[in-house]
Amino acid sequence: MQTLDNFLGRLGRWLAWAAVACLVLMMVEVCLDVAGRFLLSMPMPSTLEIVSEWWMPALIFLPLLNVEWRDENIAVDILHQRLNPRWRAACDAFALLCFGLFLWLIAYAGFEQAMRAARQGEFIVGMIPVITWPPRFFLPVAGCLTGLLCLVRAVGAIRVAVTGRGGYLPNTLDSKGAHLG
Repeated sequence: MQTLDNFLGRLGRWLAWAAVACLVLMMVEVCLDVAGRFLLSMPMPSTLEIVSEWWMPALIFLPLLNVEWRDENIAVDILHQRLNPRWRAACDAFALLCFGLFLWLIAYAGFEQAMRAARQGEFIVGMIPVITWPPRFFLPVAGCLTGLLCLVRAVGAIRVAVTGRGGYLPNTLDSKGAHLG
């Protein structure tokens, strides 16, 4: 399980870097559009469509795996901190299983929509036609991978809840991936 967790961590970092590249490309595109609009009276064609259909979904969904792997999702853990480690692990396992199931359901629905869009060759007609079906796959890919990570972490949390030993989050691992607890 640790090997799969580490692999998902590396993949999550690559996807986060892809999102950074998309952010840079989006900034360049918007700057060129604004400069062209005001300096040359020639805006870049279909900037709004490209930003909203390609760059924004990439910025939202590509880093999802990395955020979960680093355990940086928003959490309110006032009571959680007061629990002993075994109860905390049991609560984490339940939360991870629920979150993973939720992600898989959303990924399934997103996959159906992405496949429909791909079959239809979905596009938007702006100043120029913009193909919009490929970014529809960002959600199902990110949802499935993050759901898999939640399952792996839930198994680790269940082990901690039962045995009282080990860790299952990146901050409970040393630099080589060995458990600190």
